[in-house]
Amino acid sequence: MIVKLLFNGSVVEAEYNKQTDFYEIDLTAPELGGVYEIAIDATDAIGDTSSETKDIQVLAKEVKEYAQDESIVYFLDKADLEIKDVIEFENYEYNIDEETNAKTVFDISRKNSINNGDIVILKRSNNIDYIGIVENAQNEDGEQRQRTTLKYISNIFDKKVILKNEDIIFNQGIEDFIARTINDEFTNSNDTLLNIGWLDVEVLTHTTLQKSVDTENGIYNFHTFITNCTQNYNIILDFSFENNRIKLKIYKQEQETELIDATTDDICNYVEVYETDVLAKVTVKTDTDVLQWFLKSDRTITQNINDQDRAIGKEDVIYTSNNDDAYQTALNAFKGNSYNHYISFYVYKDSLLFNVKNFKIGTPLSVRTDNNVILDTYISAISDNGGKFMKITCGNMRINFIDKINQERRKNKW
Repeated sequence: MIVKLLFNGSVVEAEYNKQTDFYEIDLTAPELGGVYEIAIDATDAIGDTSSETKDIQVLAKEVKEYAQDESIVYFLDKADLEIKDVIEFENYEYNIDEETNAKTVFDISRKNSINNGDIVILKRSNNIDYIGIVENAQNEDGEQRQRTTLKYISNIFDKKVILKNEDIIFNQGIEDFIARTINDEFTNSNDTLLNIGWLDVEVLTHTTLQKSVDTENGIYNFHTFITNCTQNYNIILDFSFENNRIKLKIYKQEQETELIDATTDDICNYVEVYETDVLAKVTVKTDTDVLQWFLKSDRTITQNINDQDRAIGKEDVIYTSNNDDAYQTALNAFKGNSYNHYISFYVYKDSLLFNVKNFKIGTPLSVRTDNNVILDTYISAISDNGGKFMKITCGNMRINFIDKINQERRKNKW
């Protein structure tokens, strides 16, 4: 038996399927929907032919053209970045904050297949505002409405790793060390199941430093490390989305420090916070001994009571039974310290005074305050709800903690 079909101007021969006892054919649907006629000719073994025509309906998928000023959210599968869902928003507010790890939260009012770990692209006015990871997606009170919590994309590196190849920092550059660690631990490790297959890394600058990685017994959190590199050395991790892949460029930002004058009309809601009330001494009592640790200006700790860089603050006494646990017990107490010395302000996004479009996490700033004091800092957080102003937060000032306390002492003395 030979079965041929005439459909949309093309003649195609069907194939016999022994399992189903049917003649089957794959057809390419026309781009335009509508009713189409299909003609079927069947010729048997002795040459007799029978013909039949049928009308079939072709449904065309609607392609929506999004306006330039619309806000679109793309949800991508964490395995291969295939699009799982596209949602149109009237507005949203995103937060990129590498110091406090602030979240971006919004609600979706219909059922979806979003999972924790999926990648999210927030796009407004045809520009990508934000790339993040779904930290939590849960339904509210059993309804279809789902609250979605996002973390910034750099949190794909939020895990502890064992220190290796530290000499790259001294010999090639800290950017090369970051790229090598990403390769060995995240994209090309020996655990192929957990490797990130959609990330491309490019190193643009090479900054050699005579610095060591701060670890606990050779182990450190890689996300914390790269955040410190941004804070201390202007190392930028610039993520973008191109050709269905996440691109990461690592470089030291060499641009001139942007001078922000908080007294101009392009700046509003200026706030400065500084707190020096910190835990500076921990005494650990064990079953056999009493041990002490002291906080230093660089946020490390020491057992040297006469250390020149000791900070002044509160003290605490803690108990643990074993001497071997005493150091970790003290360290955990110091980690509870909150070093709040930051400024925040809103900047006009179309400002002619400031180069707002080039603002990134890590961009160095010199901020002139209302009392004509200039603070050297950097951008640690960006928040934008689509309005005319963007909120900028500047992280812990690049000034020794102990120096600030000494300044306050001198001020109080006089």
